[in-house]
Amino acid sequence: MTMGNGMKLTGGQTLVAVENTGKQQFEANPSLLLDVMPVAMFVIDTAANIVFVNERLLGMIGRERSTVLGRSAMEFIDDRDVDFAIDLLANGPDFDGMVMGPSRIRYVDSAGVSHFTQFWSYEAPAELGVAGYVVTLTPESVRDVLATAVTSVASDEPLDRTLAAIAMCGRAMPLDGIGCILLVEPGAPTDQDLFRVMGEWPIDADLVNAHDTPWRRCLVRNEPQDVLDATSSDVDAQTGAEMAMAQLPAAWVRPIVDGSGDVAAVLIVWRRISVVVSPNQEQHITDVIRLARLALEQADCRSELELAARRDALTGVGNRTSLNDRIESARTPSSVLFIDLDRFKAVNDTYGHAAGDEVLAQTARRIATAVRGGGDVYRAGGDEFIVVCDHGSGSDQDRERGLLALAERIIKHLRAPFDCVDHRVRIGATIGIASGRPHPEVTRSLEDTILVADRAMYAAKERARGTIHHADVVIHAS
Repeated sequence: MTMGNGMKLTGGQTLVAVENTGKQQFEANPSLLLDVMPVAMFVIDTAANIVFVNERLLGMIGRERSTVLGRSAMEFIDDRDVDFAIDLLANGPDFDGMVMGPSRIRYVDSAGVSHFTQFWSYEAPAELGVAGYVVTLTPESVRDVLATAVTSVASDEPLDRTLAAIAMCGRAMPLDGIGCILLVEPGAPTDQDLFRVMGEWPIDADLVNAHDTPWRRCLVRNEPQDVLDATSSDVDAQTGAEMAMAQLPAAWVRPIVDGSGDVAAVLIVWRRISVVVSPNQEQHITDVIRLARLALEQADCRSELELAARRDALTGVGNRTSLNDRIESARTPSSVLFIDLDRFKAVNDTYGHAAGDEVLAQTARRIATAVRGGGDVYRAGGDEFIVVCDHGSGSDQDRERGLLALAERIIKHLRAPFDCVDHRVRIGATIGIASGRPHPEVTRSLEDTILVADRAMYAAKERARGTIHHADVVIHAS
């Protein structure tokens, strides 16, 4: 074997020469070994000032060596964990000759983003010439990010925030990419609003809802649409060009299904290298999708509970809580129909509460049918219902005529017989109407409008059951 200096060595001589050369180099530069270690490392003195960082650490935090050396390590730690780090440093002498850790802490990269890392520290060897500690860190893993995202799920954070936290898994080991989740909007007004981005979208935003993209095919086919080569014929030209421009030659594109098996979102991990997913990466992708699905299911359950809390359990229309929320949030005038059932008490007294409940349920459905989406129906309590109608763009006269026509339609629907619990019963309704803007220069709050409509209903009852009284119009209907 010929060494760089031209000296020929054989057998054991080679090992001795290499050993001596390595020893000399290390003695001349004891930090050399730290710089070639396959893990991120740095050295701090007892005051936490950074005196050495290796290349892997610089790559991990995205900074240049000159911007790190001489500064306090505390400057690179998330504010939430600084006190924890100070306590560890203060306890350092108690671990003389021992490894401290592993511990978890959050650091901040050059972009200001916080990442979890697991680290170990130990007393710096004398050869380094520094009284302090060597700290070894591992890059943030998918499991680290998932642990943070689980907290978001457990604390019932809004779905957008939770999915954005889950999408950050794409950046972590071993995925090492750029993650995002495209949330499907079932009620999107147009096809161009179908997907909403959670996380980072690294290419042209117009492609989010473009057709024939891998993520659109993933939605339609409900199966993975991984991109191994953005220049291949399997990728539409615009997507391929944008990925190439962003230096993202590949992507993993996976469906996230809901409890019904329909695609509720699409996970994308953009890749800086083109490789087939490994078994280890596949397992982590599965974990990400599983947590995203859990977040979606939880959001659905939350919506159902919120809806149930705002709906009358018997009739399915808005309840008093929902009406109160409407009153508190109202910013524009609305008209109100206050409906009180006639002869309802006789149904309960004659046929029992089961029959009465059925009449109330059918009443709510008939009122909703009569309203036909032109207002919101609420059960105010007992046998009283309220319809709130937002003011349209028409004239005041047209609006009032429309309210009277609606009230007459409701009365007609409720005059028809009810079949319930083997009985046919007849009731009726009396209605009071009030406008949120009785005069061009006068505006009522929704709460006041409801009170005026209530009084109008009693005024109608005093005249005759089954009639209509509009508090703001001279004409009374019957």
